[in-house]
Amino acid sequence: MTGPPERRAAGAGVSPGAATARQADPDRFLCALFLPQAARDAAFTLIAFNHETVRALGGMQSRAVAGPMAGMIRLQWWREIVEGAGHPHAVADPLRALLAQGRVRAETLLAILDAREAELDGLADWPAWRKAMYDGAGGVQVAIAQAAGVTDPDLLRAVQLGGAAYGAGGLVRHLERVLAGGRCPVPDSALAGAGLSGDTIRDGATLPPDMLRNLRADLCREGAAFLAQAGQQRLPRPARAAALPGVLARRDLARGAGGAPAGAAPRGLGDRLAVMAAMAFG
Repeated sequence: MTGPPERRAAGAGVSPGAATARQADPDRFLCALFLPQAARDAAFTLIAFNHETVRALGGMQSRAVAGPMAGMIRLQWWREIVEGAGHPHAVADPLRALLAQGRVRAETLLAILDAREAELDGLADWPAWRKAMYDGAGGVQVAIAQAAGVTDPDLLRAVQLGGAAYGAGGLVRHLERVLAGGRCPVPDSALAGAGLSGDTIRDGATLPPDMLRNLRADLCREGAAFLAQAGQQRLPRPARAAALPGVLARRDLARGAGGAPAGAAPRGLGDRLAVMAAMAFG
């Protein structure tokens, strides 16, 4: 069932980018609705950009033909956009405008692309995974915060840590589906005990159930560490809105803390109310 914030957005004539953001990333779309109105369209563009970077990571058919090169080419195309190339694209055009206006820093977007490339190359260990999650999922929230006018480094760090935790929680919820889609956003070191690697997973190997449980437990631990580093200070409203995915992260990680599936069903009323309460009361 569509929640009240989404219904209001659907009837409010929001930008075309909102439709892409809503379909591709309903969690971040919901959270973006609580941003100041002037920042929402920018957030939708950034969510769509992130969706494009994630799309470059999957697809075992293209991998069978070109290995990771197909994904690298797509990511390089987006890197050229961020660096000023004029390639036409429905997402690239508003993204260039955000960069030209100085509302989002190119370094933040380039770090997101670096994180995606690191995943394609293979994440060797948990420190490499943490950096990819911090720069990737965390970087998306930093870009959204920048578009909302947040500049304080301490606030941006808190937002980034919450975004990284959200990335970990998303993997807890969707781990089997992500792996089956040809991605391997987990460290090789966590797979080595079963004689597997990122390459074998991307080529279609499956994880035994006990390893899936262990990986979920590890991801919950790592996500909780991100949240602990973020702290629980009361953030100013624009930063608070940009940090709202951390609220969903806390719930997802709590559900999956036993190593069992957290459930990938659509968000329920409890999740929406938690986001609304966090925005209202901090």
